[in-house]
This record gives sequence, structure tokens and C-alpha cells, in this order.
Amino acid sequence: MYNTEIKTIRTSANISNIRQATSKQGKVTMKKRGKMTMKKIGLLALSAMFLMSGTAFAAGKEVVNYWSRHGSSDVAIMQKMVGEFNASHPGIDVKLQFLTWGGAYYGKVRSSILAGNPPQIFDVAAYAPPMFRNNVESFSAEALAMLGINLSNFVPTPWKAAEYRGRYFGTVNAILPLGLYYNTDMFKKAGLDPSKPPRNLKEFLEYAKKLTVDTNGDGKIDQWGFMLRNNFVPTPWIWESILVQSGGSILNKDLTKATFNTKAGIDALNLMLNFSRKYKIAPPTLADTTTAFVAKKVAMVISGPWDIAGYKGKKMAFGTAPMPQFGTQKPAAWSSLDIYFFPKGLRKDAKKWKATMTFAAWAAGPGGGKYYAQMFLPSLLSVLNGPVMKDPYMSGFAREATSGGIYFPQAHKAMQEIYAAIWSNLQGAFAGKMTAEEALSLAEEQTNRILAR
Repeated sequence: MYNTEIKTIRTSANISNIRQATSKQGKVTMKKRGKMTMKKIGLLALSAMFLMSGTAFAAGKEVVNYWSRHGSSDVAIMQKMVGEFNASHPGIDVKLQFLTWGGAYYGKVRSSILAGNPPQIFDVAAYAPPMFRNNVESFSAEALAMLGINLSNFVPTPWKAAEYRGRYFGTVNAILPLGLYYNTDMFKKAGLDPSKPPRNLKEFLEYAKKLTVDTNGDGKIDQWGFMLRNNFVPTPWIWESILVQSGGSILNKDLTKATFNTKAGIDALNLMLNFSRKYKIAPPTLADTTTAFVAKKVAMVISGPWDIAGYKGKKMAFGTAPMPQFGTQKPAAWSSLDIYFFPKGLRKDAKKWKATMTFAAWAAGPGGGKYYAQMFLPSLLSVLNGPVMKDPYMSGFAREATSGGIYFPQAHKAMQEIYAAIWSNLQGAFAGKMTAEEALSLAEEQTNRILAR
């Protein structure tokens, strides 16, 4: 609008200048001057018409606001993904906004829903759906197929996690499992084969002991075999993975009671404590594993595929593998999901709904899959079993996901709060302020209070 008004003002000024110049020169007859003026006005009017048409076209784009909890190295990749979609869909403008991950993110989403001005899309983790089921759109398998999302083309387990009472809440784009990162140069130097990373606790301890080295002979360890991170992501999830590997779970099947303060849970925490205290393969305190891995201060760490992009380009050689089975019964690695949610009522705006679903189907398909493959594991089988399985860094996580070696956390509306309670007490155990039994007992009491509300 404002550009059109400016152009109109300039057009009037130009016509006035032409008339003044022609009059002063006295070389053109009134008839010619009139013809020239009319011709000029016609051209300028035509130009203005095209300008206004272009302005109307830009204003006519259907805007889709998308809030995301992702950050760090994911930001640039996701911006490119949205940029490609917008370029190939000129009638749609997806506006991507990144918000701080965690409880603050979900709180802001809830507030926007209650205020009646939510984004058209917001992404959530695997345990978050119960927070929003009453406030978001759901789909039948047939409805998803009509949108271009045929469930037979995707890894089935993530979509089962998004299903509730026969309806699918949101669309699943990616899988985010924990796995093992290891420095291949350190493996070679220790006489270990980088193509054969540890698969179980016995192998893991053997490898870690060989990789724990006093490199300069001063009596202090300079290179640790393993290290646990001093952060919510992913240390409590590692503990939960070991718990599940031994047949345990955080909550009962009804999601009404804590079930982790058991032998399986205590053994899992004691094992993590003993990586340092008994086996001497890890430093005595939790540390920044990302910085230590890049600085070559540690040979093995456990994290998710979200760290791959950050490690690429560093002067280090590394590989990935499924998380070793530390527990007693089965392989199991904690995994999250990247799920798109759409606020309830969005279907009432047919144009907005169509634009939103066009992007959602594209993001879940090959178009978005190639970008998710740079950050996580796409849930689309053709991408996961193709380029991702061939990727030297993503392949370790892909093998884990396709072999049934992952699980998704139990979905409860207070799961974020429950994890925070568990993590707080695990930190007390790692700091030596309480035993594993005391830490889990306190965490159990706090979890049950949360569930009883």
C-alpha cells in the first residue's frame, strides 16, 4: 500500500516536470505535447497497475506461523528448509520462530492457545502430547493419507506414539534417539577397531579402561574413556534407558504411580556412579561432554543426533553407534520425536488450513526429510533407509531405530516436571550428597505428589 502511494506521488511530480520542461522549450506543439503527456500517463498508469498487482499478490500470501523449540546448529538447517518450501510455494509464507526449549516453551504455547492467538504449527517432544490433546487437531489414518501422508511409508513406532484412542495427534517428522559417540583416532591408538564399537556393558568397560589414559605421565588422567554430562540433556535419559533395559519404567501402565525406585532403578544409578567411583573410566564430577569431546579429553559420550552437526567440521574423527546395552534384559535407548501440532479450530479457516497442511505434508515427506536427515532421523522410510543409512554419522542412530532398539518416554502431561524432579535428585547422588537409594526415594515421593494433583 505505502509503495503504491509513493509511486503515485512520484508519478504526479514526473508529469508536472514534463509539462513544465516542454512549455519552456517551446519546440513542441500543444497537440504533440498532449499526445506525449497522455502516452506518458498511460505508461505510468500501466506501471502502477503492475506494481499494485504485485503488492496485492504479496499481501495475498497465506501466512503460516510456526513456533519451534529447536536451537543451536538446528537453526540454520531449519531456516533453509522453510526457505526452500516458501520459494517453491509462492502462495504460502511460513514464518519460523525459535523459542527457548523446555518448560518455558510449552508454557508460552499454552498461553497463546488460551489467549486465542496460537501459531498454526508448533513442534513438541514425544512426551508432550498429553499437555495439548484437548487443544489440537487430530486425524484418522485416512485423513492423513488424503493430505499425502501415507503411514505405510513411515517407521511405524513413532506414529504409534502419536496415536491416542484411534486418532493421530499431529504429524511425526523425525526420531531423536540416544546413541554412542566415539573418537575413532583414540580407538585406533588404543588398539581398538573403530568398526566394532562396544555393544554391551562388558565390552564398554573394557574399551573405556583402554581409552582412559595419563598421556604425559604426571599421574593425572588426561583422556577419559567416558564422561556423563552435567545437564538435563541427556543424563537422566541415560539412567532411564538403563532402567528400561532391565525391564523397568518410570511410571506404571496407568501413569498413576512412580515405579522407578526399584532394584532396576537403583542398579542403573549405581552403575552410572561407579563409572567414576569403581571403574575409574570417568571423571569424578559431571562435565560438559560436548566441549570435552571436541577437545579430545574424552573418547566416548552418549547423546543424540542433534550433536552431529556441531561436531562436523571440527578437527576430529568420530563415529556413532547404538547405545550399548548396560541393563540386563534388552537393548533400549531413550528417544524423543519431532511432532507438529495444529491448534484446534484451525480447520475453520479453509485457506489457512490448506496452507498449513501443505507445509506439514511437505515437511514429513522427501522435501523436509532431506533437512531432518541433517539433524535427526527422518521418520520417512525412503529417506531413513536410503541416504541416512549411508551417512557415516547418522547411520549408527539409524541402525538403532530400525532394529527396535529404541523406546519413547511415557506420555504424561506432567512428564517435564517429573523429569525435573528426577534430575534434581540424581544430581545430589552424583555430587555425593546422597546415596542412589536416597536419591530415588526422594524422587519417587516428589513424582507421586505430582501425579496425585
